[in-house]
Amino acid sequence: MILQAGKYAFLYEQGSIRQLKHQGKEIVRMIYFALRDHNWGTFDKVIFDEVVQKDDTSFQIHYKCNHVDEASTAIFEWEVAINGADNGTISFEISGKALIDVRSNRAGFCVLHPIKGIANQPVSLLHEDGSSSTSIFPRYISPEDPFLMIRSMTWQVEDGAAYRMDFEGDTFETEDQRNWGDASFKTFCTPLSKPFPVLHKKGNTVFQRITLHPPVENPSLEMKPEQTVLPSKTTTFQLGIGASVESVELAKEVIDQLKKLQLTHYRIDLALPSASWITEFSTHCENAFDLGLPLEVALTIGEEEEKNLEEFVSICQQNRLNISSVLLFSKNEVTTPQRIIDLIPVFKKQLPKIKFGVGTNYNFTELNRNRFEAKEADFVTFSYHPQAHAFDNLTILENAETLQYQTESAEHLYNKPVHINFISLRARANPYASSLSDVQIPISKQIDPRQSTDFTKDWLSEVFRSLSASTVASATLLRTVGELGILSLEGTPYPAFEIFPKKNHH
Repeated sequence: MILQAGKYAFLYEQGSIRQLKHQGKEIVRMIYFALRDHNWGTFDKVIFDEVVQKDDTSFQIHYKCNHVDEASTAIFEWEVAINGADNGTISFEISGKALIDVRSNRAGFCVLHPIKGIANQPVSLLHEDGSSSTSIFPRYISPEDPFLMIRSMTWQVEDGAAYRMDFEGDTFETEDQRNWGDASFKTFCTPLSKPFPVLHKKGNTVFQRITLHPPVENPSLEMKPEQTVLPSKTTTFQLGIGASVESVELAKEVIDQLKKLQLTHYRIDLALPSASWITEFSTHCENAFDLGLPLEVALTIGEEEEKNLEEFVSICQQNRLNISSVLLFSKNEVTTPQRIIDLIPVFKKQLPKIKFGVGTNYNFTELNRNRFEAKEADFVTFSYHPQAHAFDNLTILENAETLQYQTESAEHLYNKPVHINFISLRARANPYASSLSDVQIPISKQIDPRQSTDFTKDWLSEVFRSLSASTVASATLLRTVGELGILSLEGTPYPAFEIFPKKNHH
């Protein structure tokens, strides 16, 4: 439903404000509130008693809602009021109460700011202690939170007006969500410097209010943004597909279908040491041979690093394997340790045709926060999925543009070609889990029921658009077969298959 308040117009969806625009420009991507558990999982919310009254330039919304646990039991209840006045003032307030004892890392508002038109633009901040400062929304992805202790923020949009938003009921700070794959900056409640999780005892209450003021048409923010020239895009990128984790065998029909695609590599995961790695490697090599594709090997090594690497090199040499690249990862660290990167020249002598990449098998944020010297490597790499913070269709489609920003930032940081080593609809791992046993996500939880539907085709169109506008050198998209694939186990194409470029048959 489209609602208006003065010169602002936005989409009202599932109790949240989305894509709020002024003069056709997106000013705020989303205002919503969330309850996150002690592992940063998001509790589902159930809305009831919703009343929306609106006219041409104002509205009033009231609703109640409960956050529920996995058993659908209500654990937190909220009263919500969102009001928009003729002059353009919008207020969004929430009053919540814990129905049982709840451990949570966040309870309250998040505001998402779009990247386009706002990155690299000035912002002035009023802080909790009454002081003020000026800053800039970062152009390159910021590893640390750019703005802290916020009570009010005023920001400018490229070649446009200025906007002020006030926050009450908690202390807010801003993070660069592009780190985790979202196309937004996020201003959220409860600073991460405070201890979490917080125990909300039964009966504890939360009150917060956000107010967006009418636009200031001719702003005079002192700060001028940096002048930047974006790199012009010249090359096409290499495109690979991941091996299935649901089926070792590829049916003849599957191989025939996959051979129609313009693919440059077949990505596999190998973990050393393990009793079965040579057998697994051998099966992957057969599949790659049948597909007529070189392998990209994501190699995760354990404690005995040099020994593991020597075993791997020796198998590659004995069997003259067709490998285009090797991604070097460590079992115990989120990015490739420097001592492994420094061994690359030795392995390049033994395997001269292979390119070696370093970085992370997780999110861009690991590459950004755990920096290394990449001189010896041929490229840097990270993986991507669009559902770190939200899971609805619109957010997933919006988030595809992040691939462009991540590529640009990685290149700026390491001055190396960028390979996005895996793009999946859901996360394959959670490096932030409290216990090591929860880092690898079981296959059942990696599966998204939308993967075999038209939605994934629409999402991939956005992904290809973003990659094509970037300077990425290589990307691996989804898997061959199964519920995480682009084909059924029998070789029936899902809609996603249609988006992959096909070979020209003359």
